[in-house]
Amino acid sequence: MVSTTGSLPKGRHGLSREQVAASQRTRLLRAAVELGTERGFAHLTLSDLVGRAGVARSTFYEHFADKQQCFLAAFDYASDRVLEHVLADGPPAPGEYATPVHAYVARLLDLCLEEPALVRLVAADAGGLGPAVSVRQRSARSRLADYLVAARASDVRDEPALAPISHLRALAIVGAITEVLQFTLHESGLEALPALERELTTIALALLEAPPT
Repeated sequence: MVSTTGSLPKGRHGLSREQVAASQRTRLLRAAVELGTERGFAHLTLSDLVGRAGVARSTFYEHFADKQQCFLAAFDYASDRVLEHVLADGPPAPGEYATPVHAYVARLLDLCLEEPALVRLVAADAGGLGPAVSVRQRSARSRLADYLVAARASDVRDEPALAPISHLRALAIVGAITEVLQFTLHESGLEALPALERELTTIALALLEAPPT
């Protein structure tokens, strides 16, 4: 379970009102991510959320109109964190990994171990979380696919023998990785994820390099 971090210091802390509000909102979002993956959003109460976040009920309503709005914001928060961790550093330095795909898979699995609740939420079957979350999940996967298309286009400029990939091919890579993560988390648990690195890289490279039909 991800621990809810970012609590404000006791007593006089010298933080601005904006900093305090940002800390409170982040703690509520992280509480929603943690509890949603532990118990399912349908079973959460407002008391659960504010208790985990360490804020008052009145503070919750300063940030969100209701639990549903908080849950949707929590999914966006989780998606952004996953995308930032996997993609923010850009391609690896030469020699650091065999290929950029190796680097992206390694970063994703690192995040699975560091903050499993974030990845569980983003990789979850969103059908049970409602249509609004399903839309957000498709958007997050589409953003990942866009990045893969752009990264491949950059590789093609350096190595003209390579072929560019379509957005649909990139979506297939993202979907395959997500499906393997879902299955492994459900069947074997978090401790089985590190062993997936070689398999996930093989799957991604096979789809990436498959000849066009």
